[in-house]
Amino acid sequence: MLRIKLPIEGPEFSTIYALDNGKETYVVDGGYISERSVNEVKSGLEGMGISISDSKFLLTHHHIDHVGVAIWKKVNAWMHPLEIPFLKLYTDPLYFARPYMEWTRKYGIDMEFIRPLTSLFTAKKAPNSYSTGIKIEVKGKIMPLEDGEKMNGIKIIHTPGHSPGHLCFYLPEAKAMFSGDLVLSVTTTHVGYYPGYSTDPVGDQIKSLEKLLSYEIDTIYPAHEDIIKKPRERIHELIGHYEGRMEEIRSLLDKPAKVVDIASKVAWTTGNFEKLSGWGKVLAISETLAFLKRLVFAGKAKEVETDGVHYFSSV
Repeated sequence: MLRIKLPIEGPEFSTIYALDNGKETYVVDGGYISERSVNEVKSGLEGMGISISDSKFLLTHHHIDHVGVAIWKKVNAWMHPLEIPFLKLYTDPLYFARPYMEWTRKYGIDMEFIRPLTSLFTAKKAPNSYSTGIKIEVKGKIMPLEDGEKMNGIKIIHTPGHSPGHLCFYLPEAKAMFSGDLVLSVTTTHVGYYPGYSTDPVGDQIKSLEKLLSYEIDTIYPAHEDIIKKPRERIHELIGHYEGRMEEIRSLLDKPAKVVDIASKVAWTTGNFEKLSGWGKVLAISETLAFLKRLVFAGKAKEVETDGVHYFSSV
């Protein structure tokens, strides 16, 4: 286990797991995307006698705090095929500009709200940005990994929701699940509605959690926070949280409203919407939108376009 401190608002650290069977070494996740963080991962693994060039990196998903080594180093890495296109977010961030502009226009989201998101990929040498003005290329060899495949006894489980191609890795003999961001010990994983993602990420997340219940698990090893010793109990807690949030948002649909207006009324565990940080508001808005989409799919809410902007209300 290797814990790397993160330079972003959110989780304090990212945990990387090295699995060694005496013949091959598999490393779950690759740390934050900055070159400095990647060198910490490299030296940390070398301190355990592990060479990154000889290891096989299993990446749970494409987010900025999981793929660092695969971006900066010539390693062999695997991830779900739905995640691979999103790596372009780091090498060519402007490629995503148009979809996000359409996203903000369609749902009436003021550009000021998503500035923390856009600045993360465009600001040069910003404290919370990976951007240093250096042209970034994916140096690792990235290969696809599908649901149900096995790599030397490690079972691959597709668990979409937090991201479209999120993966978990299961060791049957040890009854150990490496859950990435799907199951965390304290907080509930952010599930947002973003361009290029699933049309029903909350529905996906709940199904993914239910999918884990079909496995015999003694211990869950998450990418953040603490190791989970009561996996079934924690999974049921998370499902209950998402279902409860869905009902809370449904109760706010007394009249047609834009997603930002609805998000501002939700009882966020991190505090009142107006007092949230810039990043906090980005997450709150996209998460509210994801729950609204789930309600629409379930026939418990309706989405109507007025003057080019989408509003949500009860059925």
